[in-house]
Amino acid sequence: MNRKFMFVSIGVVAVLLVAAFWAGKAIANTGCFSDTNGHWAETYICWLKDHSITFGYGDGTYRPDNPITRGEMAAMLQRQAEVPPDTGSIMITPGNGEWLKRSSTDDIFFENLGLRTDIWKATVGGAWVTIQPSIPTVLYGRKLQLVGVDYCYKANPNTTLLHVDLSTFTSTVGDTTGYAYRATDETDRTDTACRYLQVTPPFTLEKYDGVVFYALVKWDAGGAAFSVIRTTFVFQPTDTVANPFTP
Repeated sequence: MNRKFMFVSIGVVAVLLVAAFWAGKAIANTGCFSDTNGHWAETYICWLKDHSITFGYGDGTYRPDNPITRGEMAAMLQRQAEVPPDTGSIMITPGNGEWLKRSSTDDIFFENLGLRTDIWKATVGGAWVTIQPSIPTVLYGRKLQLVGVDYCYKANPNTTLLHVDLSTFTSTVGDTTGYAYRATDETDRTDTACRYLQVTPPFTLEKYDGVVFYALVKWDAGGAAFSVIRTTFVFQPTDTVANPFTP
């Protein structure tokens, strides 16, 4: 390491760390140290403190214009590596064979063809089908947000997609509580398409939550098939710490 780098200030390093690894993130926190108020690098320094990358001195100061030592730089880089991402999208696509009928008494059956699953019904009428992703509601100790679902289908002759909904539920006492619709679409569909059902605003999942997608299909003739092609659940990370499970 050359001598010039040894005299880079801690404030400059704060900016470089945030810019290098978290470009595009909004930085708003201030007032984290008594001697950084109004400093040109204040928001960057406070971001590092919020994410436990830097801690300052025991007297509540940060001394942002002090030269940084090799040891301080190494410690900050190591802590930065422990900070998980909180931007971007997380997409989870269950296999087509994961579709199920909601009611065991419905006279429908599934034919999984790999690229799609055909849903056949022996008689006319409607039936609900459902798919549920296996998801990390908490990722790297941070809560995830449910953003939406992208679903693809083919309404073959004599079939209509009547309703879709994306819902969440909670289980803390061994039974289901807190069931809620997060997004719905009740438009009749007789086409072949991929559509996006968006949750507005995104819903922050807790560690006890689950996600489920329902579709209501109507058959106008017995022996017809409705096809489901792909279902992708969309999430986004946050920097909100999730409380751990307690025994």
